[in-house]
Amino acid sequence: SNLAGYRAAFVTGDAALVRELLEVRKHAGMIMPAPVQAAMVAALSDDDHVEEQRARYAARRTVLLAALAEAGLRVEHSAAGLYLWATRDESCWDTVAWLAGLGVLVAPGEFYGPAGVRHVRVALTATDERVAAAAARLSRA
Repeated sequence: SNLAGYRAAFVTGDAALVRELLEVRKHAGMIMPAPVQAAMVAALSDDDHVEEQRARYAARRTVLLAALAEAGLRVEHSAAGLYLWATRDESCWDTVAWLAGLGVLVAPGEFYGPAGVRHVRVALTATDERVAAAAARLSRA
């Protein structure tokens, strides 16, 4: 749906755990505004948007996986999600700098923990036009 930024959700699960989460939420002052609640009800009333989003991210993944591979980067596994984790088997900072030189911005894997020191995170959240532009820049590598 593209509503992730609103941080609207519901919780289900073990009653004791849910009770604890509700207690924390109550004291943290996180109140969801009524317009956001109404938007979520509308967005969750059908599954069409889910399939549309899956198709959108799958298409972006296909484009970027091919472009990254052509540029010499490896993505070990990616079947779904909003990000690709790519590596050139070097420090993530070296890869960040190399990609920035091509005009492609990524996040250093080190930001996300020690397992990411040799990877960069490539977001699939940019527009289709920006994804195509990044792929074109990668093809010139």
